[in-house]
Amino acid sequence: MADALLHAELLAACSALGYSDGAKYHKEADCLETVKDLVRYLRKDDESHEIRRALGDTRVVQTDLIPIVREHSQDGELFDVTLRLLVNLTNPVLLLFREELPEEKVTRQQFLHLVSQQQGYKEAFVEEKVWAVLVGKLGELLQLDWENRQEDDKLIVERILILVRNILSVPASPEDEKRTDDDASVHDQVLWALHLAGFEDLLLYVASSENEQDLCMHALEIISLMLREQDPAQLAQAGLQRSQSEKEKDEKELIELRQREALKKQQQRQKQYSARHSRFGGTYYVQNMKSISDRDLISHQPVSDIRALNFDKAKRPKKVAKNRMAMRDVNTTRRSTLAIRLFLQEFCIEFLNGAYNSIMYIVKDNLNRARAQEHDESYYLWAMKFFMEFNRHHQFKIELVSETLSVHTFHYIQTNLDNYYEMMTTDKKKIPLWSRRMHKALKAYQELLMTLAYMDKSSNESVKESSKVLKSKVFYVVEYRELVMNLLQNYDPVKLSSTYLKDLIETTHIFLKLLESFCGKSKHVIVQKKVKKAKKKKPKVQSKAENEPAEHELQDLWDEMSAELSAIVQGEAGDLPDTIPFDALSEQTDDEQKEAAMRKINSNLRKKEMAEAVSLMRSAREVWPEGDVFGSQTMEHSDEFLALREIFMANLNPVENTPTEVPDEEEEDEEEEEEESMMQISEQEFDLTGFVRRFANTKIMQAYCRLFRNYGSNSGHTNHCILRMFHRIAWDHKLPAMFFQASLFCIFQKAMEDPRQKTNDSIREIVKFAKYIIRQFFKVAETNPKVFVELLFFKTNKEALEIECGYSEQDSGKKAMKQAWREEEEEELLRLFEEFSRAPPEGAEDKDVADLILENLINQTRTRRMVIKKLKDMHLIRDVKELTRKTVKVKPAKVWTEVEEEELRMLFEENKDAMDIVGRIMDNMITKRPRHRVVDKILELGLVEDKKKLRKKRPKKPQVKKSRKFGYAGDDDDDGASDGDSDDVQSEGSSDDEGSSVSRTEVPKKASKAESKAATFTVPVVTPALITKSLNTVLEANMKEAVEWIAGVLLDVAEDREEDGDFEPVPILAMTETCTDAMEDEKFKELLKLIGIQPPLTNQEMFWRVPSKLTVEGLRKRAQYLKQGISGETLDSENADVPLEPVEAQPSQEEKPKKKKSAKTQPKSKPKPKKTKKRQNDMSDSENINPEDKENYYKFVPTVNTEDVDDSVPLVPQRSRVVEDDSSDDDTPLSSISQVRSPLASKRASKKRQMSDEGNDSGAELKTEEDKNSKKKRRLIIADDSDEDTPVVESHDLRLHLDTESSGMLEDASMSMDEDVGSDKRASASQRRMLDSDSEDDVPLASGRQKARAVIDSDED
Repeated sequence: MADALLHAELLAACSALGYSDGAKYHKEADCLETVKDLVRYLRKDDESHEIRRALGDTRVVQTDLIPIVREHSQDGELFDVTLRLLVNLTNPVLLLFREELPEEKVTRQQFLHLVSQQQGYKEAFVEEKVWAVLVGKLGELLQLDWENRQEDDKLIVERILILVRNILSVPASPEDEKRTDDDASVHDQVLWALHLAGFEDLLLYVASSENEQDLCMHALEIISLMLREQDPAQLAQAGLQRSQSEKEKDEKELIELRQREALKKQQQRQKQYSARHSRFGGTYYVQNMKSISDRDLISHQPVSDIRALNFDKAKRPKKVAKNRMAMRDVNTTRRSTLAIRLFLQEFCIEFLNGAYNSIMYIVKDNLNRARAQEHDESYYLWAMKFFMEFNRHHQFKIELVSETLSVHTFHYIQTNLDNYYEMMTTDKKKIPLWSRRMHKALKAYQELLMTLAYMDKSSNESVKESSKVLKSKVFYVVEYRELVMNLLQNYDPVKLSSTYLKDLIETTHIFLKLLESFCGKSKHVIVQKKVKKAKKKKPKVQSKAENEPAEHELQDLWDEMSAELSAIVQGEAGDLPDTIPFDALSEQTDDEQKEAAMRKINSNLRKKEMAEAVSLMRSAREVWPEGDVFGSQTMEHSDEFLALREIFMANLNPVENTPTEVPDEEEEDEEEEEEESMMQISEQEFDLTGFVRRFANTKIMQAYCRLFRNYGSNSGHTNHCILRMFHRIAWDHKLPAMFFQASLFCIFQKAMEDPRQKTNDSIREIVKFAKYIIRQFFKVAETNPKVFVELLFFKTNKEALEIECGYSEQDSGKKAMKQAWREEEEEELLRLFEEFSRAPPEGAEDKDVADLILENLINQTRTRRMVIKKLKDMHLIRDVKELTRKTVKVKPAKVWTEVEEEELRMLFEENKDAMDIVGRIMDNMITKRPRHRVVDKILELGLVEDKKKLRKKRPKKPQVKKSRKFGYAGDDDDDGASDGDSDDVQSEGSSDDEGSSVSRTEVPKKASKAESKAATFTVPVVTPALITKSLNTVLEANMKEAVEWIAGVLLDVAEDREEDGDFEPVPILAMTETCTDAMEDEKFKELLKLIGIQPPLTNQEMFWRVPSKLTVEGLRKRAQYLKQGISGETLDSENADVPLEPVEAQPSQEEKPKKKKSAKTQPKSKPKPKKTKKRQNDMSDSENINPEDKENYYKFVPTVNTEDVDDSVPLVPQRSRVVEDDSSDDDTPLSSISQVRSPLASKRASKKRQMSDEGNDSGAELKTEEDKNSKKKRRLIIADDSDEDTPVVESHDLRLHLDTESSGMLEDASMSMDEDVGSDKRASASQRRMLDSDSEDDVPLASGRQKARAVIDSDED
């Protein structure tokens, strides 16, 4: 009922459009609204397309819509809506069904119904006036400039082109049309109507115009539909009259038909008949021909020829499933009328001359950039094939098709062929579509090769050279060279048509001809080759026990080397070699590098490379101090010795074990033991013979024989291509046994009996080849009687050789007998397989079924591969995966248990203040997990909110406080030198001193030596006189350019710091060879050090740096004096010895109580001139002090070198240190001079600050007394050559300590003076002493480097 109402509504709507009186169509008043209603109806259509089919049955397109377009085009809105409706109704049916041919009966009928309706629409569009209106409208819109076109204009242009596309894409119906060649079909009539309307001119304009690039895909699609029924060769040779070749072809076909008919009549006459024709039927015995039983065969009709007996008449043909049927050919090529061919020929010539290269470039660019619709590349491939073939047969101008003649085109076609074949195997519902697209790509590839062959025949040398270059590139690449071979091997008659196979074989013939010609001219051709680099998954390793030393052997070796190792650990064996355990550029993680360092220590110890092992262990301890993996920073020599012994005794290097791979006993292709192959590209000389021999393949031979079976209907060129390949294999490569096949012999027999062999050259060649093969067959049969059985099978290259030369021993020798399975062994294998496949025995969970079978077989010579292969042959398994695989390695579960989460929480709480939180947690976890898993779980548990908090913490630099006008005192050594006063002085120091002390406590206790070195650089005090003296020495060595470069660097850094206020160290990089050589000169280095440039202090640093302590004013002064020295200007004698930066004097005792009230308002004392530059401390001993004695450690006062300084410039007064004397207790902590204050000292300092704040008079009296004592104090500074600083001791105790070891600890404070004096006498002669006091008479200082100092404060005047 609903369908009837719907049909009634549609009929009423169609009737309301208008009517025709035979001469003119009259529209109704509400025609526009009715057309819109029809558009709305179509929107509501479902998958059955009922509304669309109903509108087609009403013939509304033929009776109403086309007349409206033809006669009422001046109504713009009506024309637009009607055009939209026509485009919708003529949409290709295959697109409506999502490009899938329906298989269901009802759906298939609906599909065919819609196709028949669209064929009726196409017949209605043969009218010239309709196309004249559409083309005129299109021309008007194309004349508008692109900027002046409205959006509606663009839509109308696109809809007209789509309508043309839809009409031309309607499939033809040859059965209904019943048109022959040289007759006008419906498609030809539509083309003629378009021609009369001048549509091809607009199409050429769109294809060649730069402003219409957006319409190029529409234009190319329409062109492909216009020419889809044309043969480019015939179209190119079309003329006003029939060509001579056409006449000859027609005459030849007629002669062959007459000869065939005459031969058949002659054969009929030659048949022997009985003298009297039998008018009666009957039953006959056929003598000497047995039936199913032992009796003679019975025939129920008279037999005149014994060969006429057919045993297949009563048999039913074998049914073939639809999805297994061979792909049918869809060939619509036909010869149109002469008028159609002539105008299409003219169109193709104009398109080649003016539009081909440009439109192909634009389309290719759209395809590469994904601007086109899906599968539009098929039109690109078709256009390439058609127009290149047309150009080849017309005049062959290579410049007209140069856009598509390149290596990139070969690559594009090859990738599309691979893609289409993969889609055929995956998208099985659309196999016919993918098959047609693959066929188009193959034709395009064939035409490229044909064009190269024509280029070789050209008289132009440049064209020949271009062809040679293209062929060399195509033949060089492996994928291009083996494309046709792979396509032949992958041919499937179910998915690909016989026409595709014909084109593929002809393409192979052309390719081999080009290859043979190229290799013949160039005897030595170098090509690419893919090499499989075998890489086994996991070799079977048998560790030999004798490779690992026994425990007693290791103990003996340790006893032998322990004495020497002990001396190395204690530093008695000289300097240790430099080792770097960490590589910042390595791709290994920290844990992997840590493990590698531990393994290397073990390996060095066992190789008796003890110095390298000790050095590496200490270096690793500095790099990875977390967790004490390589020992504690404060460990004693004895503990380090024991740690080295533990590492030595551990088996940390299994690589020392010599792995022996278990040899494979067979080389069978099994998935389970297959090697992982990695393809590598190499070059080699091309072997043409070996390449062609690879075509002697079973699958390739089957494909050739399939097409050879239709030799009668094949063209002469196709049969020639097939026979040429057969000749290459059988004659050139001496493999005639490849053709010992029964089905091929039947084709040979049919060709020998063909009556056309006398007149047809191709059949004559087939017979000639067949005689050669049969002659070789009987020749081989004399020596190999098994060849008759071999007729039933297609053979490989190897099998063909064995048929002629004898079978190998692998099939008939003793080895084959040993490998053969007897019946008893097969039963045993079956029994064991059934037993172990049900349930494995206890204790064999790590073994699979194959392993269990091997252990229980009687014949223990069987290998795993042999067992698996036999199980497959017996159809017990289909894949190796059915056998339970062994568990190689159990990885930790990704899911965290509650116990592990609790453990993670506990470890996080313990190590949340560590430098590397995650590293410490991973070291202590029971179940090891990757770092990122641990971090993710910590975030999941909410232990931290930000992932950045889990990163490794860098040791914080001490807070930089500006204590002098010329620099910054922020490093440990400067603090120790300038702020290391006595308890009284520290207690009354300013709040800045306290802030500095607090900041120093934040520095990690276990900072590495490299970090301490980088933090101890101190800018020396420098005067213009010193700069001038050092600069003259450098200039005498011809390093003026380098000095100018350094002056420029200093000025640049000063400007940068003045602009952005960033006082970070700036590395100096020499760009010229002169500057690089200067940076290696010792004199130039001394100049750099003098002006305050920081040298590279650690192993990881490479460049000199402008330190952060140099102010903008100081940098500019240094650059100024350097430029004055270069220009030769004389210095001002008055300021020659004045330091570049003013030196801040020590605040007096009266000023200190005032400072501590406010840290922000702390006044600065007047600068006091400094006599010499300060010496920088190289290394701190804080790393070697126990944490309990940390507060007993303190920095030492840097000494001053006054060798080249004028006596008139006073030295910077050094602050004295006072230590409370308690000779009875040697263990009293030296808190007053430690780097970090002890709690007692802090408490005393705070107490004294409170007393000072209250303004007690006792505090004032205390200050006066301290001032008196400080005036009496006197300092004794002793310079030594040792690398370490010497601690300050009490002057009235006269205690002196000289530590010459780099890692030595502080000596006991109660060491006697006599012992120290004795040790001084035993020191080297190079040690120097220097006495510095507060008296007016300065004692001259010894020249040279001062390394260790001891400060002695005395109460004497």
